[in-house]
Order: sequence, then C-alpha cells, then structure tokens
Amino acid sequence: MDLHTWRSGNVEREDESALAYTAKLLHRLETLLHDESRRAAPHSCLRYVASSQTYIIITKLAVSSRDTEIIGLSAQLFHVLINGETEGLLDSKLFTRSLLDLVCFATIGGQVIVEERLQTDLVELLFEIATKIRSDPDILPAWFFPEREKTRGHNGADESRRSQFPLFYVLVQYVHHDGPVGDFARTALLYLTETASKFKPLEIWMIESDLAPQMASGLGALYSRLSRQSNALTTGATTLPIVSLSDKPQPAQASSHPDPDAQHETKAFFSYLAFWQDTLNHCKSAEVRDTLLDHFQVLFVQQLLYPSLLESSDVEGGSTAAVISHLYRLLQGLDHYQLVDRILGYLLASMNMPLEPRVKGNRRSRMSVSRRKSIDHLKALAEVADTPSPDLFNLLDLMVMSLKSSHAETVNACLKLLSIIVSKHHSHVLQSLFRLQSAPNVQLRRGMSQFNNNLLELFGFASTISEYDGMDDSYQGALLDSQVLLEQHSCLSSNVDELDRDHRDLSISRDCKLFEAMICLLRNFFANDTITNLYLTEAIIAVTACEHLALVGWLLPTDGPGHVEDNSSLNITFIIGELVEQVRQWKSQFAGWDQLMLQRRFDLGDEDARDRDPSEKPPSDQTRRTRMASEGYESRSNSPSQSQPRPITPKGNKITTTEFGSIDDTISKSGGHRASLAERTLGRSPLRGPIASEDNEAIAKQIEASLRMQTSLAAILKTKVQLLNTSTPEEASSSFPVLAGRKQTSSPGPGSGPGPSNLRLALRGSDNSGTVTPSVQDEAPPRNQASVSHILTNAIILQEFILELAAMIQLRATFFDEVDLTLKDKE
Repeated sequence: MDLHTWRSGNVEREDESALAYTAKLLHRLETLLHDESRRAAPHSCLRYVASSQTYIIITKLAVSSRDTEIIGLSAQLFHVLINGETEGLLDSKLFTRSLLDLVCFATIGGQVIVEERLQTDLVELLFEIATKIRSDPDILPAWFFPEREKTRGHNGADESRRSQFPLFYVLVQYVHHDGPVGDFARTALLYLTETASKFKPLEIWMIESDLAPQMASGLGALYSRLSRQSNALTTGATTLPIVSLSDKPQPAQASSHPDPDAQHETKAFFSYLAFWQDTLNHCKSAEVRDTLLDHFQVLFVQQLLYPSLLESSDVEGGSTAAVISHLYRLLQGLDHYQLVDRILGYLLASMNMPLEPRVKGNRRSRMSVSRRKSIDHLKALAEVADTPSPDLFNLLDLMVMSLKSSHAETVNACLKLLSIIVSKHHSHVLQSLFRLQSAPNVQLRRGMSQFNNNLLELFGFASTISEYDGMDDSYQGALLDSQVLLEQHSCLSSNVDELDRDHRDLSISRDCKLFEAMICLLRNFFANDTITNLYLTEAIIAVTACEHLALVGWLLPTDGPGHVEDNSSLNITFIIGELVEQVRQWKSQFAGWDQLMLQRRFDLGDEDARDRDPSEKPPSDQTRRTRMASEGYESRSNSPSQSQPRPITPKGNKITTTEFGSIDDTISKSGGHRASLAERTLGRSPLRGPIASEDNEAIAKQIEASLRMQTSLAAILKTKVQLLNTSTPEEASSSFPVLAGRKQTSSPGPGSGPGPSNLRLALRGSDNSGTVTPSVQDEAPPRNQASVSHILTNAIILQEFILELAAMIQLRATFFDEVDLTLKDKE
C-alpha cells in the first residue's frame, strides 16, 4: 500500500468517526430536550438552546455533513424546539433561516437524496410552523418578507416572490404529492391561506404568487393521468343478475378486478380536488378566492377538461364514455358552489364574461391592482392557448349526441351525468340544460279529480304489467325514496336568482333536444340494456323532483281543448301507456306471466337474504315487505330445519312467505301437497320402508316431467319476441363538429356501464339463483327483438318506475301545493 492510499483511507476513517460522533451528540441532545419538554416548567435546557442560538450550529452540521442520519436527527431537534413553546423563538429570523435552510437543502435543494420518511418529517416541520402562524398571526413577519422585492434588484419577479415567503414556496412544491407528505403540505397551505385575510401584505402576495397556477396545473396533471378506456369503468357489472338475465352481450374475458394503477390515479385526483374545496372554504379573502377560481377555470376547465370532452372518441372502446364518467364523478364529489358554477357555466357556455369582476347594479366592483394583474395574465394565457369555444360546441351538444350513441357505455355515462347535474347542481343550469317554456297557468294547479285521475292512470299501468300482493307496500317504499329526493334536490335547497321561488310556471319545451333524446330512449325501453333503463328512469325521476318545473306537458297530459296533440308527442305518460300496451300483448301470449314476473323479482333480489333465517328480523332499512302470490307457493314444512329464506323484491324488500320454491316446481306440481324432488325422494327412502315397483315407476315419471318442464322454461326465457315502436340509435357522425375530432361506427358497444347505484332498485344476487340464464351471446340481438328473459327484467324496472312517478306526483302535491281543493266541485 502506497503512502497516498494509506493517507486517503485514514482520512475516510477519521470522517466516519466524526460523523458518528456528531450523530451521537445530536441524539443525546434530542433525547435530553425531549425528556425535558415532557416535564413541567421551567425548561432550562430548551431556553438555553434557544437563547444561545444552538440551532444555527445544528443546521450547519447537517448541511455540511450531507448525511441523512444527521439531517434526520436535526429535524427531530427542530420538532422539539418548535413544540417547546420557548418564548421568542418563533419570532426570531435567525431561527427561521436555520429551519428553512435545513428543509430546503434536504428537500428541494437537490444536493442530497433523502428517503420518503425523512422527507415527510421535514415537511411536517413546515406544517407545525403554519399551525403556529394560524393560531398567532403576530409571528408571521419572521417568516414573510415582502420588503425583499425592493432590495434584490432585477432578479426576476418569480425569484423575488420565492425569497419573500420561502415557507410557502417549499410547501407548494409538495402540494400534489401522495401520502403524508402531501397531506402535511396541503393542510399547511390551508392554514396560510386562511391567515391571508388577517394580513394585507400576505393577501397581496398570494394573489401574485405561484399558489393558484401550481394548484390548477397540479389538478390538470392528475386529470391527464386518468384512464381514457371505457371498459375500465364496467368492472364487476357483468356479475349482476340484472345484466346476466338480459340480452346484454357478455365479453369473452371480463376482468373481475379493477386496475390498481387506475384506482390509484383516480384516488389521487379526487384527493386533490378535495384539497381545492378545502382551500376555498378556508380562504377568507375574496380576492384570493377569486384568483384561485379564475386559474381553476382557465388552466383546468378551459384548457384541459373541455378539450378532453371535445376530443374524445365514440368508436367502440373509445374514450367518450370514460371522460363523461370522469365529469360525472367530479360533479358528484364537488360541493363548493363556485367551483361547480365555474365548471358548468363554462362547459354549457352560460357565462358571458367569467373573468370580469362582479357587477352590482351599474357600478363595477372594486379590484386591487394585484387582482387586475392576475386577470390580465390569465386572459393572455387564454388567448394564446387558442382552445375551441363552448359557444360552438358545448356540453349540452355532447350530451344530446351521447344519448343517441349506439354504444351503451356512452349512453349510460351520459345518463348518470345528467342525473347528478339535475339532482345535485340543477340550480346552476336550470335555464341552460333544458329548453323551457311557460306552462299554461290553468294547468299549474290541478283539481282533486284531475289529480286522482293522474294517479289512477299510473296505478292502472303498474297493475297491468303484473299483479302481486305487495304492490301497496312497494308504493309506500317509493314514497319514502321520493321524499328523500325532493328534500335533497338542489333547487329546493339553493337560491335561484333568475326565478321566483313562489312560482313554478316553467315546463320543458316541445323542441328541447335533450328531452327529445331521453324520450327516444324511453320509447325503446324494452330494446335497451337493463342498466340503461335504470339510469334513464333515475334521470327522469331527478327531473320530476325539481320544484321550478311544472309537470304538465312533458310528464302529465295537458288537459283541455287544443291540447290533444300533447299525448302523441313528448309526453312521458303517453309513452308509458304505449309500453304497457306491449306488455298487455305479451301477457296474452305467455301463460303464467304474473308468476314469471314474480319469480324474476326473486331472481333479482338480495343475496344476503338467502342466507338469513326466516325468523331473523331484517335490517331496519328493509321495512317494506311484499307477500308472494299464494298460488303455487304452499308451505313446504313447519320444521325450522327445513325453513326457507324469504326472497327479496327488486326494491330490496324481503318477501313474506313460508316458501319460495321454483317455477319448475310450480309447473310440474301435481295434487294438493307439493314438495321438491329431493324431498319426495327422501320421503320414500328405503330407510322408511320398502318401495313398491309402481312407486318406482311414478318417481321416474315425475323426474321425466320435471326435466321436460325445466327445458320448457329455458326455451320460454330465450324465446325472441317482436318489439314495437323501436328505432336504431341515430348515428351522429354527420352532425359532429370538425373540432370534435370524432368518428362514429355502427358496431355495438362492448357492454353497458357500471352497475346501478340508485336506492330504488337494489338488484344484487348470486349466480346460483336457480333460474335459467340466457346463453352468452357473441353479438347483440336486433333492436326490434328481445328475449322473454330480457323483457321480464325490463318490465319490472318499468313497473317500479311507474310507482315512483306516482309517488313523486303525490308528494309534489303536498310539498309544492300543486292541487287546488277549491276546484273539486267544478270538475
């Protein structure tokens, strides 16, 4: 070994010894201060470290060593000092500089790589400082230096702002991170934003800072990472009985587990969106809040969200269904009124000058110079971006075309979007979503006779589809559900400036394109996917819950001379009558229709009830029960060991009966007492006596008859019937604007959207429901044909929908005073 090598190795050993010794000293000091801080005052050691400015030496040791262990021990020492409540420490600019030098060096300095745990500890230091500033804004001058802009000369505006508030600048770098480090950064920024209203220089600085651009661009970056594949949104839907018992084509290989990467990206985006809401809720400064909203609108909504909708593709497997679903979930998660207003206002082109200050009367609202600079900067960005304008093609145009799509996933996503807008955010878009017209004054309040006739007509429709003993209980359940919808509807809980809340004199116009597209779907009810019909009925019910829309014209027929044409146009009641007439014809073709419907209700029931003892009390939310028709459903046994669980109606209610059996047993039943094939065999087993040859022959005949009936039932369910008044979805390729960049195909979509989430139909079940399921199909059936199995399921959805409409009409009469009792004698 030469002398140079020996000397180098000796120096390295000396360096290692020095680092180990330094780490040992810091560990002892941290332990001493930590133990003292947990005891009662006085804290002499903490006071000494603060007064002697030992923290300066600690930071220099950490920075010069570049050792992660020493940096971590230094961070722990600062934690103890911050929480030690030593007087005058947080007011010291020397302490401020030491802490920020340590954090900046180890996080954004790029000179040392620290693990995530240490990075979290360092950002947590800044969170603790922000917490102290929130509780005591008087210490803010030690951390915020607005005067530095004048002394730094021509170093650039961005660099000046960063040097003025380095605490804020470091936090902004971590605002979009996942995990605890992101949580600490976001919460700390919330506290600083809240403090801005108490300190005018900080308010001005925040308006001109990187906060709004960073937050908006961070949200846009996370949105860009969301999946654009529509098949990722249908995971698990093919396992639902409501899907398997319909004519929906089943994919060859359906994914049973969602993509974990897609789930992670979705969670990150909505966590960041929640941070936006929290920031605006905590911000007490109107100008800071408006600055954030302006950047949200321009950098996210205008330059990213709207183009993603415009440029999506509705070809098979395209991105239209995915981006519409992202918008639906975005609006579902948002509660902040101004955020929703900026999104829907821009997408529906209902905001004339969104970046202009609010105007009250004839006076323009006052605005600071900083705020005006921010607006001018955003306007310049918007002009340079040269993005398409919603004035040419807006969200309403996209929704109308999507409802006419030949792909079920696109239709379903659009219906879910429509439902969430109407039910949760309708007050934002009341005048721009549907084309409205004034309703005839004479029709706004009906007399009792007319009101009863409307209800009786709907009840007649429901009874025509099928009769079962529990229909009254089902209607009571619909009343409960409708009451919740009315009480939670956005138009009932929000102030709508452009309408008088005391009058509901608007109705959907006959030339409303969006409603016309919904009506077209309703006419094709039995040809639609079952999931589509669930979402369609959910959307219509959401519209009926709006207090500012009268029901006459578009839902209920307009009485009186000259209004007969309404019954054959865009009127839901009339179209339901057409659908029920189809059911009436099928009832005449298939014997035992009511029994088939009853069995299908059971097949679409709650799988949890199948494993529940019949004597067990059902959950509290399943208070509405129906009784099965007594015909063909006699008691099997009074023995508890042989008792059968009670089935569930499509509304999630347990059916009160001692036995459910199967349709096969009912068809093959002979004589008074009926038992299953297994029970009959057990009843005459050799253990209970010899079996005569004639008994063997009888059993063989029963088995043969049962097999024949089972085959017959399977054939009935798969029988194709002709549908009336159906039409093929209108291809929209010719009417898409050039800017949309879309291409339409005539091939059917790969499947329907996600499973139903509404409370009205809890259609869950297991694969061993005991019914014959239609075989998997490679291609969708013709639009003018459907299997009996598909029709049965859709008929139940239609029946439930009719009861919900009747419930909504009855409750509106009470909630909105839509029945005039004085007109009773005149009718």
